[in-house]
Amino acid sequence: MRILYVTIVCAFVLFLSIGAIKRYAYHQLITLLENKEYARFDRLIDSKRMKLLFPKLVLLDMKLNASLLRQDKARSIQLIEEICHLPLTSSQKETYYLKAFNFYVGIEDKKNSKKYLDLIQKGSNEKMKVETRRVYNIYIDKNDHDLKDLIKELDDMEEDQKGIHEFLISKIYANKKDPVNARKYEQLSKEHLALIDSRTSEKKLAHPTPNKHK
Repeated sequence: MRILYVTIVCAFVLFLSIGAIKRYAYHQLITLLENKEYARFDRLIDSKRMKLLFPKLVLLDMKLNASLLRQDKARSIQLIEEICHLPLTSSQKETYYLKAFNFYVGIEDKKNSKKYLDLIQKGSNEKMKVETRRVYNIYIDKNDHDLKDLIKELDDMEEDQKGIHEFLISKIYANKKDPVNARKYEQLSKEHLALIDSRTSEKKLAHPTPNKHK
């Protein structure tokens, strides 16, 4: 019984130690990215230590984030495709298909935007289906199919919820070569998005983060 107890305690201590090592390693990688020390980041993330500590998906995701920060289009495409061809869970597919979709929309790659839009439409996240379809319509096909629905939905929204809708409406009017309404909804979007920033700041002041070093 004593041997079993000691084994359990040792296993628990080892578990805590590995957790601390992983947190420190992850913090190292994040710090290097924040400081734009990309060469050191590349060496560290490709080290044997990192491959032992983290699953392949975690490392690929970190590399993808780094390539996006570096605006390395070719490397980002390579990593996106590698990740999306892994055996992913349903929730992971949602995350990375959306990441891929947003990336390809951002570089106006119609073929691959449509590819990931179709994959998202096969999933079960109804909200994501609607939002990505709208983004595709507005940014890739540049049509106004969603204009009436977006304007109508504003009526049921709180003021601080309207910003994204108004931004999309502004983009639709810009596509339609209607600068007056484009500017109108762009300004409304800025005002309503500013409300979110203001309320977030108020919450932080009301509930300051405790100083752990005191």
